[in-house]
Amino acid sequence: MPESSSKFRNMRSVATLLFVALPMALTHPSADAEVAKAQPKKGKTFAPTLSTSIPEEITALPSFGTITWKTTQLPWVGEGPYEGISGAGMVKIDGKIYVVGGFIPGSDGTDDATSNRTSCWTWCYDPETQQWTQLADAPIRREYTRAVAAGGKLYLVGGGCQYKGQEPTYRVHGECAVFDPAAGPKGTWTRIDSLNVPRTHMSVGYAGGKLVIAGGNEYDAAEKGYSHATIRGTTEVYDPANPAHGWQVKSPISGAPRGWCASMVAQGQLYLFGGITWRADNAIAPTPETLRYDPNTDTWTPLASLPVPISGWEGALYANRYAINVAGAVRPEPGSGEGLVWSDLVLAYDTERDRWMKVGGALPPGAVFNDPGVVVIGDTIYVLGAEGPHGTHYNYFLVGRIVAETQ
Repeated sequence: MPESSSKFRNMRSVATLLFVALPMALTHPSADAEVAKAQPKKGKTFAPTLSTSIPEEITALPSFGTITWKTTQLPWVGEGPYEGISGAGMVKIDGKIYVVGGFIPGSDGTDDATSNRTSCWTWCYDPETQQWTQLADAPIRREYTRAVAAGGKLYLVGGGCQYKGQEPTYRVHGECAVFDPAAGPKGTWTRIDSLNVPRTHMSVGYAGGKLVIAGGNEYDAAEKGYSHATIRGTTEVYDPANPAHGWQVKSPISGAPRGWCASMVAQGQLYLFGGITWRADNAIAPTPETLRYDPNTDTWTPLASLPVPISGWEGALYANRYAINVAGAVRPEPGSGEGLVWSDLVLAYDTERDRWMKVGGALPPGAVFNDPGVVVIGDTIYVLGAEGPHGTHYNYFLVGRIVAETQ
């Protein structure tokens, strides 16, 4: 993951000086603005995407409706392929979108040369004014982390951090913190108890009055980061009303441990979709299952499997019924990661009828693939950042209009 260009570093330095003197509110580019198509890294080409040859398993699905996409860009992160952001925590609170952390190849502009590619930024986007506002920095730097909204607050849980010039250069963490946007002009961060199992790429949600964290990967440099020995199936639950109880370990994910799943909450239960695991021979294997966790009974239930296995995607609840799952990659066979097909399609899951549905309208070319942030507000879906083929990263902020054909 290359360092940013000197040109952009100079621009960032100037921007940092301006940030000191000006209020931290940036106007979002117009949804009708002309945004250049994603470009690959020098000497690289993009692999075909799923929309170029849609599998029969998807074309045979019932139709959910369509999403019409517009491509805009984040004004606080440089353009790809060597800039951008992925693996940030992203939630909605009171009609606004909050983003924290993430991997930023060009750095977050702070003076911490050891870890500043792992962001501590907190940003808020107001869909009504189309403005981004920078809020108080998180007390911990995290990438490939997750965020959960509960009780008007944002909970930052787990994730990894880079440590340039140190060994190991990448570490996984279990520390957690909570952000209250209503406490002061820039909000206030407070640390809370750490997870029992530190990890990245987990599934999260606020279900049944509890924060639920499931699966993920406990990165270990001695295992080359990701392996059968590091993938986790651990489930932990935290009650914001009883913080003294800390994180409680519950029943593990049924079946294989897994990470890189899409997840969301409906009817007080956490849903996991797809993802990947590592077999005993350390081959990466897709997990096409759909699973549901009930924190009140501490039980996992298998549901209708995906039509094709997808990992590295994310989902959000629409109309209190449908999980809208975006991006990711299809891994046709277990292996090292060769032969990935990058998904530019969207799939919907009907929580009432336990069925998968196809969604019309592919993502803009090359716009977003692995580890995006996804939020649905009303009939609009927002997709932020993400990593594409060959480690490319982008600053896209996609805005999609959802038109459902069925209820």
